[in-house]
Amino acid sequence: MKKYHYTECGLDNVYLINGFKITKKRGNDEEIFIHDIHGLHRKIGTLLVFKQGRLNGSEIKFIRATLDLTQKRLGAFLGVDYQTVLLWEKNKIVISKTAEHLLRIIFFSYLARDADNAIYHKINEIADLDAHVAQEEKKIELKEVNKKWHLVA
Repeated sequence: MKKYHYTECGLDNVYLINGFKITKKRGNDEEIFIHDIHGLHRKIGTLLVFKQGRLNGSEIKFIRATLDLTQKRLGAFLGVDYQTVLLWEKNKIVISKTAEHLLRIIFFSYLARDADNAIYHKINEIADLDAHVAQEEKKIELKEVNKKWHLVA
């Protein structure tokens, strides 16, 4: 069977040996059906998370698209603006190591479905903190109960 060069995912280096079906359409058109496309994308994603070396622009874009995030939202997750994400994806600037590590952690937590995406959701909450207008500092009162600290309401 012929290998399929799976460029539709946005990556130029992905080839499928099997797990797909090509159907001829009218003229020279072909339609491809990929079995378990979500599983395929999880596998590609896992390979990217543990890839040696730096992520390139198309890999960052694949991760962002798989997470179903806009450039603006991914930027909020990583503490940069959407234009920076755009420049990473176009290989105009290199993603910082700190942002890349955080991106890999976010994506791994999404792929691993850790405790209902707890890490992913917490990072989402943290990203939202920057979106809110800074409020006056509130007094934080804590008390210890049974050797565990609690916020006093």
